[in-house]
Amino acid sequence: MYSLRPIVPLLSLMVCLMVAGMVTSVQISAQTNGQAARNPNNIPYDLSLTGITGSLKTRLEGLSILIKDKKSPPRSYGALRARLEQDLKTFEKALRSEGYYNASISHQIDSSQSPVAITMRIFTGKQYKIGLVDLAFPGVRPEENVVEALKAAMTLAPGDPARAEDIVLAETAILSALPQLGYPLARTATRRVVIDHDTDSARITYRFDTGPAMRFGNVRFDGLETIKEGYLRRLVPWESGAPYDQAQVESFRRTLISSRLFGSVRIQFSDPLADLRAHTETIAPEMKITVIETDQRTISLGAGFSTSEGFGGDATWEHRNFFGANERLTLTAKIAEIEQSLVADIRKPNFLRRDQYLTGRVGAIRENTDAFDSLELNIRAGLDRAIGRYWQFGVATDLSFTDVKENDERRTFLLASLPLSATFDNRDSVLDPTYGLYARLAIAPHLAEQSGFFSFYKTAFDASSYLAMDKNKDILLAARVAVGSIIGAENERLPANRRFFSGGGGSVRGFGFQDVGPLAEDGQPLGGRSLFEASFEARFRIGEDFGIVPFIDVGEVTESTTPQFGDLRWGAGLGFRYYTSFAPIRVDIATPINRRPGDNRIQFYISLGQSF
Repeated sequence: MYSLRPIVPLLSLMVCLMVAGMVTSVQISAQTNGQAARNPNNIPYDLSLTGITGSLKTRLEGLSILIKDKKSPPRSYGALRARLEQDLKTFEKALRSEGYYNASISHQIDSSQSPVAITMRIFTGKQYKIGLVDLAFPGVRPEENVVEALKAAMTLAPGDPARAEDIVLAETAILSALPQLGYPLARTATRRVVIDHDTDSARITYRFDTGPAMRFGNVRFDGLETIKEGYLRRLVPWESGAPYDQAQVESFRRTLISSRLFGSVRIQFSDPLADLRAHTETIAPEMKITVIETDQRTISLGAGFSTSEGFGGDATWEHRNFFGANERLTLTAKIAEIEQSLVADIRKPNFLRRDQYLTGRVGAIRENTDAFDSLELNIRAGLDRAIGRYWQFGVATDLSFTDVKENDERRTFLLASLPLSATFDNRDSVLDPTYGLYARLAIAPHLAEQSGFFSFYKTAFDASSYLAMDKNKDILLAARVAVGSIIGAENERLPANRRFFSGGGGSVRGFGFQDVGPLAEDGQPLGGRSLFEASFEARFRIGEDFGIVPFIDVGEVTESTTPQFGDLRWGAGLGFRYYTSFAPIRVDIATPINRRPGDNRIQFYISLGQSF
């Protein structure tokens, strides 16, 4: 038996250490049984750790060189012992970092067995706790309210385990809080850890060089060419003279980047940091914001195909700074076998207040489907407001002139509606989400004129969720549900293009476009006043470029105002994905499970992006 425990005086031992170099009192003893073979080609072995369980055992096993290199046995007992000694040192350090400053380790090597049996017995002893935690400021001491805020931000408290990682994380938390409390130049001076073996505790002293207290000074923009400076100044989230807050600076930087107007944004002090550090009094340096404008116009093209909807394509032209204040004008033309449209959208950000958008739309849409033919002219104006990072609420006014031909009967409608919406979206991507939840509720009261006035209310809810089954997100489960209802008017009184339809690549795959739901005697879809849809996918990514997606869809459309779940249509199939740098190319092949007479056995879909 030999001991690594330091010799201490009889009086109370107080050892002052840095966390990175804490001295422990781990005891190590060794015993070897059996005879060593002479010059063996290799020496296979097994390692057993006893005395510990759970996460601590898992951690030591993950650190062990004996376990890591087990498949490459050493060629001599000297090499085997070298591995063992390396593990002993590693375990000693790991036990210290977990707060076990009085642990002991004994080991036994039984060379009479094959493979050689190595046993390590670990006695952790009591886990030391945090005693006192002190904050010291050798230079400028912050005001007491700032000190109290730092203590509240600290992630370490008396009684917590004296783990090295937690001690470092607490320092990081304090250092992250200081720039948000008016001290952007703060840095750590020293970290002092005192171990008291009499009380099995650790006293922590953090010393911070805060630098001078700061307030926001004037703002200067460099690099602007076409963007109005006055617009950007209205976006600045802080007031001149307010205490400096790094969180506001980062928020402003994200706002500028997300506008898609700039390829680069840099926010810094105009004065050199060394000059600022020399101050001891509160200062308000100028903030310099340097930007590089990016191209503000984009042209994009898209195309798709399905056996039920045929070929289709669209072209989009976008200008992201139409009037010089990040107004976004988008012109979209779509040409497909079932739909042709030309739509102009404009979106003005930060209208009257931050995070509020004024929106407008003018469009002409022609639809030629098995259910109806229609031509609609539409104009809309609305307000959207973002609340937090994930919520968005909207209200709009919508006027539409709609000419609909259904069953050889032509009707003309004048529609006024007040669409209301609430959306939650924390997905990591729109075209290829691997995480998050999307949910949207839309309610639209309508007033219609067609041979007299009538009204109806249309409500729709849809949601989708994504769950990765492994850390690389190569296996993903995805689910979607949609529910809708129309009340206030009979099905045949409604404009056909305002009813619910289901079936096709964006709803129930395996069935033709709009073919889920009630059908006329000649097989034409009638649409309905209620909708239910659900989809489930298992997305498997194979390597960097390819993926397969088995899926199942279900849906129902009825003429009643609520889903009845009595005539559900099921479709299933297999999808293939080719992953590009911007979005996956989707190819889905589906078949109806409960096929009706006249339904095709196979449907085929091609598009850009995941199905939902």
